[in-house]
Amino acid sequence: MEQLNEKSVIDYIERTDLRDRYLGMGELKANIIAEGNVNLIFRVENLSNGRSIILKQALPYAWRYPDFKMPVDRQRIEYEVLKIESKYVPEHVPEIYLYDDNFHVLIIEDLGNLQIMREALIEGKVLPKVAEHIGTFMARTLFYTSDLYLPSGEKKEMVAKFLNPVLCKVQEDLVFTQPYMEHPNNRWSKPLESIVKRIYADDELRSEIMFFKDLYMTKTEALIHNDLHTGSIMVDENTTKVIDPEFAFYGPMAHDIGTYFANLVIAYAAQEAHRIDGKERNLYRQWILLSFEKTWQVFEEEFFKVWEKDINEQWPSKMYAEKYVKRLLKESAGFGAAEIFRRTIGMAHVHDFWTIKDEYLRARAESVALDVAMQWIRLWRSFEKIQDLTKVVQDSKPLV
Repeated sequence: MEQLNEKSVIDYIERTDLRDRYLGMGELKANIIAEGNVNLIFRVENLSNGRSIILKQALPYAWRYPDFKMPVDRQRIEYEVLKIESKYVPEHVPEIYLYDDNFHVLIIEDLGNLQIMREALIEGKVLPKVAEHIGTFMARTLFYTSDLYLPSGEKKEMVAKFLNPVLCKVQEDLVFTQPYMEHPNNRWSKPLESIVKRIYADDELRSEIMFFKDLYMTKTEALIHNDLHTGSIMVDENTTKVIDPEFAFYGPMAHDIGTYFANLVIAYAAQEAHRIDGKERNLYRQWILLSFEKTWQVFEEEFFKVWEKDINEQWPSKMYAEKYVKRLLKESAGFGAAEIFRRTIGMAHVHDFWTIKDEYLRARAESVALDVAMQWIRLWRSFEKIQDLTKVVQDSKPLV
């Protein structure tokens, strides 16, 4: 397979009709986007008129980590998932321009005018529409790819179509296994050492994580994004776009919900360092909690709405809808806890914390998130409403 470079990608574009459709006449320039970890990503821009597109190529390994072998089929999965999401929430995903299975290339709308949500939260920006947008995105994409809507046979065919064993194994290891035991992949800020040792010794906590690992590995509930964190969302004050669904597969709905909630907790905890002024920090944290609660409220309302409108005739019980959504809330807390653990004491860390240069201050912020995770994983069965989750966040405190 030919690996594209900054010259050959221009030649590739010239062999398609993309110039006529999206770029126009004029000199083209391609630049590698450094943010890509998994895929090779180019921005191709027309220097005459400023129009641009994004080209992603899947290599047989992770672009940033060449020793880590990965299936090129992930590009096909991303394309297929974006097509499905475009059907139900077109306003919240990038437009698809071209998919080429021979070169494992996907070309999509350039969202360079938007900001990665994680960076916006680090900067303390208020995003007035994001809760409504993400709540709607999750409700529609999860409902319409589940047995609640799809005929049984079609849903089972979809499960087979989106098998993603290599990338799922990455999540099984990094989210649900390694952070709770001594493992060479784990790393953490040194002041967290005593907390990490307590977690390693806590088999009750580990047993609860194993429950969610079992759900993750066996529950083919809906087509989930499987990496729905604030680094996979592009935003401005009025726009929200969810990107990078190459990890997608048929798994538990609550994994997407919990992963997103966990990253809001991480943003909340990181304010310990990013907003030094106490009043400013408290105000921004209040907004994060309000956004957290509104996301769930919008999700719940939209889920009930599409349930009422489009529920499969195999589910003739209105009461079951309420039970279903209440279960999702409980499970979201458990999956959220696992995401926090992996982002603080596992392998995959995030800018929210690692842009904090002072190690003690960073650990102090991380320990706020760990306090939430340890409470959520112990209390998840008792949660009845979204305020039960956010109260734990509001009551959290530094552990170092």
